[in-house]
Amino acid sequence: MRIHAKIDPFSKALLIFVLIVHAMFFILEALLWMLPQVHTLLIGLLNNPVTTDTYTQALTLKNLFINQGFYNLFLVCTGIWGFLLVKKEQYTAGYALLLMLCFSAIGAGIILAFSTKAYVLAFFQSVPASLLFFRLLPKFSNATKKP
Repeated sequence: MRIHAKIDPFSKALLIFVLIVHAMFFILEALLWMLPQVHTLLIGLLNNPVTTDTYTQALTLKNLFINQGFYNLFLVCTGIWGFLLVKKEQYTAGYALLLMLCFSAIGAGIILAFSTKAYVLAFFQSVPASLLFFRLLPKFSNATKKP
């Protein structure tokens, strides 16, 4: 008989942190992008060769950042859905969604670190997701074993 472990408290805390980080990115990028304090800070982290003023850059990049913000919202939805499936003991699907969330966050954090100066944001995006990934992977493997 297979034993399916629920998500332990530390993994839950990591998951909540990963979800908060991506919800924050959604809010900043999709909802608050045109606020000067938001776009000035984020544009300052880009390795940007453009010399126009930050408002013009923000206006030019607005649609891209809205798209990127919604991508982050969809990751949050993926994580919540995965967590709810695990709570309903639908372990294979639930852990698969949670691992996909982690994989996406890790990949995005690595790309962020190599393409911008946003090293702190990249760290908070990828490191907690990496820890969570390696904590959940054995649970997913166990859930997919045949009895």
